[in-house]
Amino acid sequence: MVWSALLYIVYLPANIAFVLLSYALSPLLAGLSLLTGPKLPGVLRWFSTLDADLDGGVGQRVMGYKAALTGWRLWWQRTCWICRNPAHGWQSELLGMPAAGSIIVRQVISETPKNQWYVMETAKGVRFFCFKRDQPLFGGYYLKVWLGWVNKAYDGRNHHYAFQIGPKRA
Repeated sequence: MVWSALLYIVYLPANIAFVLLSYALSPLLAGLSLLTGPKLPGVLRWFSTLDADLDGGVGQRVMGYKAALTGWRLWWQRTCWICRNPAHGWQSELLGMPAAGSIIVRQVISETPKNQWYVMETAKGVRFFCFKRDQPLFGGYYLKVWLGWVNKAYDGRNHHYAFQIGPKRA
């Protein structure tokens, strides 16, 4: 467990760089997607999610994402989707922990305030962690804090690295 905490800290600068690069490139990547389709080609896909295309908000009924957009509106929606899920591909493929054979060793969940703590173990016996908290703020908003590696392998292959701190609407 100490090893994964140190690894998490070592990965933090690379993660921040990938996320900032995703934000900076999001308008260009969204523009490219208008030519190539809702899935970016090759490694460019790593700037967004691996488990959904750039129109993922539509299929997931995310508030504010509308179906059948074209032109500038489609470009804007895809730009926003990349910014909503920056660098998830990098976080999974390069910084992630392998999901195959991994198990949850310990799980603690509380509702008030909403906290989740997981200790997981890869098939090779490497332990890693996930901490999630929704800290109530005001007006139906929360501060969403995710640290460690996400407890679910959204792409089916890796638990992606998570350093997410930001507002969330209830």
